[in-house]
Amino acid sequence: MMLTPMMLLRLIVICFGRVRMILWRSSDPSTDPDLEDIDLGVARYVPVSLEVLMKSTKFSRKEIQLIYCGFKQDCPTGVVSADKFRELYSQFFPLGDATVFARQIFQMMDQDMDGSVSFEEFLVVMSMLSRGSIDEKLQWVFNLYDLNGEGFLTVDSMIEIGASIYEMLGKYTDPPVHEATVREHVTRIFIKMDSNADGIVTFSEFKEFCVNVSFYIYRLFIWVELFFH
Repeated sequence: MMLTPMMLLRLIVICFGRVRMILWRSSDPSTDPDLEDIDLGVARYVPVSLEVLMKSTKFSRKEIQLIYCGFKQDCPTGVVSADKFRELYSQFFPLGDATVFARQIFQMMDQDMDGSVSFEEFLVVMSMLSRGSIDEKLQWVFNLYDLNGEGFLTVDSMIEIGASIYEMLGKYTDPPVHEATVREHVTRIFIKMDSNADGIVTFSEFKEFCVNVSFYIYRLFIWVELFFH
């Protein structure tokens, strides 16, 4: 099984979709409070106003309130720690080890690099993955592969992400995927992406590969919209 960037995006979307369903199940749609009025009796971080969140995401006022109610059920302090985030991913992939991949996703979400993910940071990513443009989604996956923030991808950075994904999937992959196989698969994809053979992949090359090679890209994003609504 060769894991392409589009498959990675779908995997991430599925995980965030499951998180969202968990949050919605634990929320109460019968009330309509502001975020600062929702109190569980625990000292916590309080997010910015609903108006600001509505402007910075593509969620409605009601959707944000519902997600926040559920968010506080699992994260009463108002932020998600790295350990809690790993715990959520581990629930989705009990047959593998999600430690490394969860940390990579967590670091992507922790924009202010304070060691925790606030509700705003969580909501912005959910909004982008569910209702962002194709370019926005591809840019986010590109940035995930770009571990050092250099603005381009190397084969080693892609191998590191690829290895963490297969490690997370664990026994879900049949037959089991070994390290040498991961390197072979990722290198093969990297060569196809690197259209000018200069040893690095720019976002333009990455996007061109995803759009041209991934035959089901538009069906994928239609599915994403349906999944999150």
